[in-house]
Amino acid sequence: MGLVIGGQQCIVFSDSLRSRGQIVNNEEKWKKLGRLLETLRNECVFVEGIKDKQALLKLGFVNVLTISGNMDQSIKKVNCEQVFVLTDFDRRGNQLAEIAKNKLESASIKADLESRKHLAYLLNIRFFEDTYRAYEKLKGEIYG
Repeated sequence: MGLVIGGQQCIVFSDSLRSRGQIVNNEEKWKKLGRLLETLRNECVFVEGIKDKQALLKLGFVNVLTISGNMDQSIKKVNCEQVFVLTDFDRRGNQLAEIAKNKLESASIKADLESRKHLAYLLNIRFFEDTYRAYEKLKGEIYG
């Protein structure tokens, strides 16, 4: 039986299958997360602040710049054709994502905002400083 929530179809399980269904869901999330992280680790990434940067560095990201202090200065440091913008899902983060996108594109640099949504969904986070903690939690749920 399917249920649509927020434009996405979800599977509804009976109580006896709920835990088994969650494991399948988490395993699927884990696989998708692994592919996404593999893609992002060596790319240019913008985050809001130092806590966000530290969380991504713990996951093996190598080219993370913070944009809260001076976005123009961060854009000058970019040596990539594309930047993945991973700002928080609050009012300020949404504003910064749009500003970064516009400034990057005016500098002829492609801005990716979609990966931000995918990573937040897969890890069930709103704030990117929680990335590492959420990654470890999901890993624990799968591998024990």
